[in-house]
Amino acid sequence: MSARTWAVAFLSLAWFAKSPACAAAVATIGWIEHVALGPEGVVVPAKLDTGADNSSLHATDIRWSTRDNADWVVFNVSAQDGRKVQFERKVARIASIRRAAGGPQKRPVVLMGVCLGTVYRLVEVNLSDRSGFNYEFLVGRSFLAGHFAVDAARQNTVEPDCAKARAR
Repeated sequence: MSARTWAVAFLSLAWFAKSPACAAAVATIGWIEHVALGPEGVVVPAKLDTGADNSSLHATDIRWSTRDNADWVVFNVSAQDGRKVQFERKVARIASIRRAAGGPQKRPVVLMGVCLGTVYRLVEVNLSDRSGFNYEFLVGRSFLAGHFAVDAARQNTVEPDCAKARAR
């Protein structure tokens, strides 16, 4: 491609990114935001990671059970205010997660409602031990795509406000 073709493509993309159609489609938020989980509305700080396909939540005391011929898990999550909140979810699948150190790790994946700003979506969330990380919840592309653009220079730009969406 010639330099002129690259320049035209870049200017077209720059124009589109500033157009009202693009601005209406996605909101720009920071790389660290507060989110609310499920109908329980438990608020936790989260890292928004465009490099991760799916979301991952720090869960403790994970206990498995079987109900109606399906696997379920009961687990605890630490809320931003320090409370431990118990969740119970049906296991959607078992994920095999590739890790930088060590081999693959098997994790339960559950469907969980996630609220960021005024957007509430039901997404797959894998449950893991994230105690070694700064943020207990990592929000991946499966939640962000088509709804948000992440600005790495910003933090805490919105608060979760999905009461109407959760009630549906």
